[in-house]
Amino acid sequence: MPLSIRLDQELQQLLSEGARRTRYYKRELLRRTLRLHLRDVIEREAVVVSHVRITNLEPWSHGSLAKAFRRTEKSWEAVEAAAAAAHGLLPWDD
Repeated sequence: MPLSIRLDQELQQLLSEGARRTRYYKRELLRRTLRLHLRDVIEREAVVVSHVRITNLEPWSHGSLAKAFRRTEKSWEAVEAAAAAAHGLLPWDD
């Protein structure tokens, strides 16, 4: 898969020096460098997900959470019924 990237002046100079000092062309030197070192860079730069809590509030227990959802479910049905009644019958002829 061809990939076009822009390299800054410092990287171009390093590739030129590498091509002069080794038996590889710039393109092959870049490929070899990526193959040899890309995995290390990915591992070093990867974001580590921390499991540190961002608040000092304790999470709800399973029972409390279920109770809250049951309570909300009943009140939400009443809200939906009132909203449907407020709309009345909708015309079907657009």
